[in-house]
Amino acid sequence: MRLRLLGLFWLVALPFGIFGQNRVGEWHHLTSALSIRQLVVDGEDVYCATTGGVLIYNYRTQTYQRFGMNEGLIYPDIKSIAIIGDWLWLGGALPKGIIQLVYLPSGQVSIISLDVDQITHVSAWGNRGFAAFRDGQDAGIIELRGEGESFGYADIYRSFLKSNSTILDLDIWQDTLYVTTSAGIIAADYARDNLKDPLDWREVASTELGETIQFHVDAEGKYVLALDADLPPRNHPDVLYRKEADGWHPGWFFNGSTVRRLSRSSTGEFSVSVSNSVVRLLPGGYVRGTSRAPKPVLDYWPVPEIEGGFASVDHKGLYFYSTATDEWTPLTVNATAGQGYSAVLKLSTGELVASGERGIARYDGSGWYNLIPGHSLLDEGVRGTNNGNSQVLFYNTFLADTLDFDGGQSWNLLELSNGDILVGLRKNWPTGGGILRFSYNDLDAYQKYDTSNGHLSGKAKDSYLTIRHMNTDSNGNVWIAMSEAASDGNSIAVLRPDHTWVHFSIDESGGKLNQVPTEIAFDDWGRVYIACHENTYPNAPGGITVLDHNGTLGNKEDDSWYWMAVQIESDHSNSVWSMAFDKHGMLWTLTPQGLMGWQITDTPTLVPVTNFGYYLSDIPFVLGSRMRIDAENNKWISSPGHGIWVLLDNTTFWPDINGINADNSELPTNEITDIYLDDREGLAYIATTKGIHSLKIPFREAIETYSELAAFPSPFRTPATKPLTITGLRQGSTVKVFTVTGLLVRELSAQGGDVAGYQAFWDGRNSAGGLVGSGVYLISGYLPDGKSGVTKLGVIRQP
Repeated sequence: MRLRLLGLFWLVALPFGIFGQNRVGEWHHLTSALSIRQLVVDGEDVYCATTGGVLIYNYRTQTYQRFGMNEGLIYPDIKSIAIIGDWLWLGGALPKGIIQLVYLPSGQVSIISLDVDQITHVSAWGNRGFAAFRDGQDAGIIELRGEGESFGYADIYRSFLKSNSTILDLDIWQDTLYVTTSAGIIAADYARDNLKDPLDWREVASTELGETIQFHVDAEGKYVLALDADLPPRNHPDVLYRKEADGWHPGWFFNGSTVRRLSRSSTGEFSVSVSNSVVRLLPGGYVRGTSRAPKPVLDYWPVPEIEGGFASVDHKGLYFYSTATDEWTPLTVNATAGQGYSAVLKLSTGELVASGERGIARYDGSGWYNLIPGHSLLDEGVRGTNNGNSQVLFYNTFLADTLDFDGGQSWNLLELSNGDILVGLRKNWPTGGGILRFSYNDLDAYQKYDTSNGHLSGKAKDSYLTIRHMNTDSNGNVWIAMSEAASDGNSIAVLRPDHTWVHFSIDESGGKLNQVPTEIAFDDWGRVYIACHENTYPNAPGGITVLDHNGTLGNKEDDSWYWMAVQIESDHSNSVWSMAFDKHGMLWTLTPQGLMGWQITDTPTLVPVTNFGYYLSDIPFVLGSRMRIDAENNKWISSPGHGIWVLLDNTTFWPDINGINADNSELPTNEITDIYLDDREGLAYIATTKGIHSLKIPFREAIETYSELAAFPSPFRTPATKPLTITGLRQGSTVKVFTVTGLLVRELSAQGGDVAGYQAFWDGRNSAGGLVGSGVYLISGYLPDGKSGVTKLGVIRQP
């Protein structure tokens, strides 16, 4: 393999969260390599541009590698890919049209930010490279020039395109740049011509050939793939034309459906991916279609040396097609079934679970295991096997089982005390809405709660179910918020531990309950708080509804209902998107106006805790915005389009008022769908439309002793690009480094920027700034009251 710095990639298994040690401020990224947009073959390696980085498959060794954000890319969603010499060119998909260049001998990544929406095609020759971009309705080409082991921006060209034309392909042969557009194919000599001048571009092929799709040029000649313009639109065959001395001549006719990509093998044979198959264009004008692939073929690259070729199959990953047997074989890597998940949860077992449109995915430290909606077609060999009550899973490929549910939008996940998992889904029933209940120990015993048996309520017209939120009270009752439940007015359902149900309707509440509840929380008195969305629906005034059932759930005669507005000014919205109680008993609400804390009186009524208005009042929070509270009482606020903010318990922002977003961190997108805070490990798991990402944070449950004090890596080799991490400190600690003879080498503190929460960092230098020598050192943590702990560390000073 040409890319030398990567380890074998069988699993998408990373040192992620509890499965490995990491430092405060470090990110890890879990993205799926299952959706492949384009692929190229270089030697024995198949390079795949995926929505989660680059997947590299070596067909001789049958091993995988992965190059993604953990390896140096800053954006994982790849739209276009090319290999030119020692360089791997990667063009970014919406909405971040950047170019990432990987120098294959070293794995070094160069980033060229271009401030465009997407890079649709890339091509280069020698030290000149070109990238076709799309920016809104605008299209054009950006030129890059290389020097040594780097490339940089040179110029941008737009005026050569006809009005409203689209760039469909980009090719370079020697000094000529060929651009296939929806208005025909044009070319220019980039070494001699002025590419900004439309007059310096010449027409290579016009629309008289038909609707041009792709251009191909090599040492053997020039070719144009097009739809025949001489026949009625519905009868258009696809045609591959070859350039002769007297013009263009058709070489092959074939009928394709949704033609996508033209490729040519080392023996000169063309192949075209069309719908669910590939058409091979044989000598003499003959064509031969393959058998049907499981789903549409997005790209195909023939490799005659192994009697077949490699294909990207829509949402199914990499496949090998055998020309000898006419069969498709999946080469699918272990991954999540999709990229975007709308809810994330860490189970009591330490496993990570996420749910979304493409089902439910679990990561257990070895790999991903998926539960796919039952209507999906799966390939043989991807199912898990049950052995009694425990699963036997082999993570050397994509792994999934099917359950009879539909992968609708999931607003949240919930784990019950017995380990069962509840997934709330937004869909029509019987096509999928409701709640899926299952256990990984016995999938056959799964249950579905829906409108049958009066369990849940949907819309009056079509029983459309929207499970907006689920939360468990101190007695193990699961409270369920059902939005738009107009069929019987039951906005709230409660599933009790004995599997019986209680329902609460708008009429029973005296009109105080809302038709569109968003989240549920509980105060220290056992009262139930129901946040609501102010809407044009009847009985939808927003605000917060409070139910005091006096500890007699099911006996409604002693129920008391209250309603509280969250408006500070009359022109403010009464919608509440998210809410939670902090450790001081204060209620925090996230509304379209921003974040507000409230003191709760016995009545109950809301008393705002600030006299200056809302926090983050300039952010347009919408439905889907989330608010979570960590172990140190800090408030985490997310927006579906603007990133994350952290309001500390002392009302300052961490790391600052700008928050955490795609512009100042490793987040690939600001489309945040959920946050789960792991208070034990000090990790924030962030679900986005571009995968799941974790951030090691300086906030966690209080450490009561120094028994967890440790240092890594050990031995510590200096000089080092990353500092030593000392973890397991108690809050407020300072750290001292001693020699084994008791000589003080260095003192680390929060004031000096070396201690962050329960971790400290040492660069291997003494207080004078010099590197310490090889040997054994003692690392001690101290509290002001004299409590302390110690651990040993080996240091190896390298030349």
